[in-house]
Amino acid sequence: MPDAQKVLIYATWRGRLLVFDEPDFPEIKLQVPGGTVERGEDLAQAAAREFAEETGLALSNLLRPLAIDDYRFIKNGTTICHRRHYYHAALADPYPDTWLHHEMTPFDGGKPILFRFFWMDIASAKTELGYGMQNCLIQLP
Repeated sequence: MPDAQKVLIYATWRGRLLVFDEPDFPEIKLQVPGGTVERGEDLAQAAAREFAEETGLALSNLLRPLAIDDYRFIKNGTTICHRRHYYHAALADPYPDTWLHHEMTPFDGGKPILFRFFWMDIASAKTELGYGMQNCLIQLP
């Protein structure tokens, strides 16, 4: 039984993947937008909400379910399992090469977190993404 349900979004544009880092926390590895599904929330709605909260962008395209992956890690000596529901968003609008956005509702309820977004070629993302977020890139069309 997973400890949490998560949604992760592989947003692609011009053959590249949207990723972000945290300029105030350089030790944090590269990630893709996503987050925790709230109690009673539809998975696709959670994915659209998390994408908007983290990137500052509303999705104009429908999200397409891509894969489900159980990600396990150790925290404080305990094994945690997150069931990750991956979605793909093929974006068509013009986007900047990079931008900054504050996540105003961080998971721990703390102060806003600064994210720096940019586009990365998918081959590089397979080796550069952290926290197992590269696990389902092979599923991209």
